[in-house]
Amino acid sequence: MLREWSDIYSIGIEEIDRQHQGFFAASHQLYEAILDREAKNGVIEAVAFMRAYAETHFSTEEDFMRKHDYPDLDAHLRQHVAFMRRLDALEDDLRTFGPGQELADRALEMTQDWLIDHIADEDVLYALHVKAGEFGDYPSGPRDQPTIGDR
Repeated sequence: MLREWSDIYSIGIEEIDRQHQGFFAASHQLYEAILDREAKNGVIEAVAFMRAYAETHFSTEEDFMRKHDYPDLDAHLRQHVAFMRRLDALEDDLRTFGPGQELADRALEMTQDWLIDHIADEDVLYALHVKAGEFGDYPSGPRDQPTIGDR
């Protein structure tokens, strides 16, 4: 099911929320391309967008986490690396097999499910860390439980 941007996905950091909203918009464009049977062009555009988005967005997040001494930075970086590996595989398949419905479906899954899971499971944690720091109550040390990227 295609999900719409909602304030429930907001982590309360304006620049990052705005970037997340842009990613949702791109996933809707891809979905429309699939429905209009323009998946080939949609996949090519979506993959190019995801690469540019990921590089810019991940850099923004990582700089933000470093600035605020986020204790789980390493785990979060692994999440970003895992996404980039999935994107590399998608791009390799696009070059090898050309665009098609299967690639369109994978690109759509990456733009929706991964982003939503990442916001809900990971991004919200560094936002909470920053908010706790505003009140002088930083959590101590990294989490013990595994993250999505550790699976």
